[in-house]
Amino acid sequence: MPEIARVVGAGLVLTVLLAFLRERYPSLAVQLVAAYVVGVFLLVVPFLGRVLDVFVELGRRAEVNAVYLDIALRVVGVAYLTAFGAQICKDSKEEAMAGAIELAGKVIILLLALPVLAGILDSLLALLP
Repeated sequence: MPEIARVVGAGLVLTVLLAFLRERYPSLAVQLVAAYVVGVFLLVVPFLGRVLDVFVELGRRAEVNAVYLDIALRVVGVAYLTAFGAQICKDSKEEAMAGAIELAGKVIILLLALPVLAGILDSLLALLP
């Protein structure tokens, strides 16, 4: 996959560049990191469609309820977005903001998981006499 070579190469070059820029132009360094993250995201978006197709096919073959598959994919999406946002904040030395983003992501994941937890509880209750 030549895409990963481009991502790693650009990341290494940018890391060396950022080592010099952070001292004199810290705001520019943060903007470059954000632009790099957005660029990587845009590069991998086409591959996400293939990943989604594989998950849907696996769910269909395993006869998993589509609602549960949808929830699982949403949880993964929230986790990735939360990690990206929190890491950018940490790179900007905004630890409190990163913590708030991480907390919000965890709460949203919990909310998304409630139907799954309810389904598990219903199944357990159905097993009891």
